[in-house]
Parts: sequence; structure tokens; C-alpha cells
Amino acid sequence: MTQLETTTVTASVTRYQVDTDYDILGTQSSYSKANPIPAGFMVMPIDSNWYVGLAAYSRTAADISISEFRLPPPLNIRILEQARVRPIVVSFAPSVAYKMGDVSIGLTLEYQYADYLLEVDKCKFLGGCNTETTTGNTDGWTGAISATWQANSWLTLAATHRLDSQFGDSNIQFALPSITSVYGTIALTDNWSWHNTFSLSRWDGQGVTYADYDDPIQLLKGSRHSKRYATSMEYRIGQLALRGGVSIDEAIDSFGGEDVRYRLGAAYAVNEHLTLDLSGFSENYARKNVKLNESYQVDVQNKGYGVSFGLTYRY
Repeated sequence: MTQLETTTVTASVTRYQVDTDYDILGTQSSYSKANPIPAGFMVMPIDSNWYVGLAAYSRTAADISISEFRLPPPLNIRILEQARVRPIVVSFAPSVAYKMGDVSIGLTLEYQYADYLLEVDKCKFLGGCNTETTTGNTDGWTGAISATWQANSWLTLAATHRLDSQFGDSNIQFALPSITSVYGTIALTDNWSWHNTFSLSRWDGQGVTYADYDDPIQLLKGSRHSKRYATSMEYRIGQLALRGGVSIDEAIDSFGGEDVRYRLGAAYAVNEHLTLDLSGFSENYARKNVKLNESYQVDVQNKGYGVSFGLTYRY
């Protein structure tokens, strides 16, 4: 944020949709959920050395529905109850940074507010079901340290380490991982920029745990760390900036695989103060599949889509 010379405010909203297809022991079902995700960021230079900022964003979010599943006929025994889990964590993060020549150091204190929902259909052996709903909220704290180096006119390097956090109540426990990231931006020409990111999220043993839900498919807990690589290009033509990129994440569950995301977008500088931004993205998550025999399998496939609109105002 020390690269911004004037007070800058950014706000955006993303419509994010996830489609999920299940095939568990021959029972097939599909679900689709869409939610708006707002975010905001402000940076204010105090003088030529000191900067303060405030960010608000979604730290982690899930809205997962799972159908009931039964053993094949003639048994027809229910082995999995229909359920919906929706844990959402929103972060409010004030920051301060100090710039010394071409190097800057930043510290962030992060307040995490979590809102959660659990809906489970409880069915009696002789028939009849009712939905039990659990809702609530809880909060916690964490922090981060970052450093940026303007190596020369065409290369910028940065690194960030975010601490892990544990918080919750009698209904739910959040264990969010520490994340270490390194960044590099290369100015290929006056108009071309190439951005690269590599990060390690320490998800092994971390995740979200409901007191009254066992998470039988293990969609909320991590069993391995995840490495992520993202690369993108930006090309500026007058007041217009065109962007495109791709990222690859290692899946954190025991099934493994890679989650791949593609993004395209554009930004237009209306004047020296206001810039508008529009982007879209597509996500293809690693398939989770276990074949039990020729006829039956456990198969889960998630795909995500999103459209984001944002604006940036420079005072």
C-alpha cells in the first residue's frame, strides 16, 4: 500500500455461484448456491514514510448442501442425512506501514467475524422427518506482517505472512491456517505488467468443525497443506486496462488434485480520480471420487463462477 501516493478507496461486490454434483452409491443430486460477496479497502498516506489502511473482505466462506443417501435396494437404509452447512468469516483489518527508501514494512491486525448456519434433516426409523437448525455468530483475532521491495524500475518483490487463528463457541470451531505468500511484478514494457504469486496455506488439521455435524465427506476440514501459484498479465491502452490470469491450488482434502481458476477483466479510468473495474472468473475444483465397485462410487464435483464489479476513487 506504500506504492499509493494519495488517499485511495476501493469497493467491490462479487456474485459468486457454486454448482455441485453428487453421485454417492448410485444416488445422484445437484445443488447450486449463489451469494454476493462485498469487499473494501482504503489507504491513506500520513506523510512520505507512514501509511495507514483498512480492509474488509471475506476470509473464508462455504455454502454446501448434501442430499440424503440410502443404500441400494432392497436394503434402502438411510446412511446420510440431508444437510446444509454455511460458515462465513468476514475480516476487518487495519494496517500500518513504514517506507524506508525502496523498502516498506507493514503490520496488520485482523478481526474475524463468523456467521454460521447448520440445517440437518432428522428422520425417525419408522418415518417422519424434521429439520433442526442451528445459527449463531462468533469472532476471533489474528494478524499479519508484510514487506515490499522496489528492486528497480521494472521489478517489485513482496512477501506476507498471515498468522493462524482459532476461535468458536459451543456450536462450531474455526481453525484457519497460517498463510505465507511471495509476490513479484515485472514491468515488461511501459504498458505490459506481469504479476506472479506463490503461497503456502497450512491446512493440514485445520478447518471448520460443527459440534452436531460429522462432515462425512470431509468438505470442511483440511488433511494436507496447499500450495498455490497464480500468474496474470495486465495491458494498458490509454484509459483502459485489460487483465487475464490463471491460478492453480492444491486441494486440501484427502482426495488431492488441483483446483484451477481462470479470470478475465478490464478497468477504465473515467478521470484522474475514478476507475471502474469489471471482471469474471471460472473455477474448476478437483473431482473427489472413490470407486467401490463396477456399479457404485462416491463422486463429488464442484464448479464455481463469478462476476465482480468494483470502483476505485483517488483523492
